[in-house]
Amino acid sequence: MKLFSLFCILMLAVCAIAQPSAQDLQDSLDADSLSKISLTADIDANNVVDTNKVESVDAGIEKIPIAEREFFPSGFVMEIAYAAPTVIQVPFLGMRDKSAVWGNEYVATGYTLVSVDVEFRSDGVRVSDEMLWNFILVATFYSIGEHGGTAEKLGDWIQYLMIGNTYWALSQNAKIGLFESHHFVDYLFSSAAYSEFWEFGWSQAVGLRYVYSGNAKDGGAYIDLGAHARITNKHFLFGVFVQLGIFGNHK
Repeated sequence: MKLFSLFCILMLAVCAIAQPSAQDLQDSLDADSLSKISLTADIDANNVVDTNKVESVDAGIEKIPIAEREFFPSGFVMEIAYAAPTVIQVPFLGMRDKSAVWGNEYVATGYTLVSVDVEFRSDGVRVSDEMLWNFILVATFYSIGEHGGTAEKLGDWIQYLMIGNTYWALSQNAKIGLFESHHFVDYLFSSAAYSEFWEFGWSQAVGLRYVYSGNAKDGGAYIDLGAHARITNKHFLFGVFVQLGIFGNHK
């Protein structure tokens, strides 16, 4: 019960921090770059320098958007996770970018293109196949509409809802933040292999992320620690969630 209470508290914290008020945070750590002051020096016939003429003075502060910083985990992503007590999740190809959903530079949303869950049970191993359903649905919407049209946008939404994830940066350099990861769980083919009724459900993880390396050119890596809940029409699992991930170029 204590772990479940912690899980609920983290979920509430994630929703609260995602509000647009995060846009009001001041970029005090990286706003120390002042533009140069340009002076026009006029030299008269006697080689006397006239410094009274100032061409321009720009003392504005240059700000780098949070979503463009080297530690912001966006771009191509690859991850592997242990969802206690018996599941290994391998979302090994995905995308994450500045969120168009929340409209907030501190938030990034993404989805997984290639993903599989491996669950170890006493009567055998189950391998999930929700990736196939996601591919079929998204390909259908992409094929019936124009590029950038309504159908394609619906396809993007389906990918996020079925196998998606979100990141909220809490620090000015985006190294520390909250994450959530969710996906539809399907064991159709595994159930058929064991002559069982079709098993399906939902998986949800939430917790803290620490981006321990970052590079604006080559990307970086991060580690997640949190809680995980998994419910299907046959089973319920709850436990610790640990994930390692790498992200590619986001420029």
